[in-house]
Amino acid sequence: MDTCLGNCVTCLKVNHSLFNDLSEKELEILNLKREKFIYAKGEVLYSEGEEINGLICLNHGKVKLVKKSKIEDEFIVSLHKTVDFVGFDDLMSNNKCTSTAIALEDVSVCVIQKEQFFKVIRSNSDLALKIIDHQSDKLSRNQEKLLNIAQSNLESRLAFALMQLVEFYGFDLDGKTLSVKIKRRELAAMSSMNTANAIRTLSKFKEMGIIDIEKKSIIILDQTKLKDLI
Repeated sequence: MDTCLGNCVTCLKVNHSLFNDLSEKELEILNLKREKFIYAKGEVLYSEGEEINGLICLNHGKVKLVKKSKIEDEFIVSLHKTVDFVGFDDLMSNNKCTSTAIALEDVSVCVIQKEQFFKVIRSNSDLALKIIDHQSDKLSRNQEKLLNIAQSNLESRLAFALMQLVEFYGFDLDGKTLSVKIKRRELAAMSSMNTANAIRTLSKFKEMGIIDIEKKSIIILDQTKLKDLI
């Protein structure tokens, strides 16, 4: 699992992140006082209401951000995969954590100290603009998600959530099994519905030949039909 080389300067994942254009000197600044942590599946990286003291770089694994919900025990705010920054919104807005981060599988992260991160931003206008673009794009996608939840029926909501998983995590080597193990309760939380409705809708999709289910694995048999439901 541990794929971190121990240094921001030599990290192979930099080329796939917002830091891909940073100089060696800037990466050395980020690396100063950097810490590394490992979490087992189900462990909490941080909790809602805590202070966030640094930029959390996800080296390996998958993480969900959740908030308390009136519909179920939790509402999934967002999902994160390798190379993502976790808690980025709260860090940039200088807020306490507005959600709780939980490992969906075994996870390793690096935490870049807040002062080092903002030191680089202040001296690099290109990075600042890249972050603005990143946040604007994220806002647009979140608005699309909220609109879908507000205006759609249960089938459309669940289809939208499944397509999000396809686009975000992709498939296993078979080209059809989602590359993330997700509980029915978690899928319901993504779709803003209760677990019973999610289970019934999944069963309907299976009867329609759109998906198949093997324990916590979801197999997408017909993406076209799935998209048509959105």
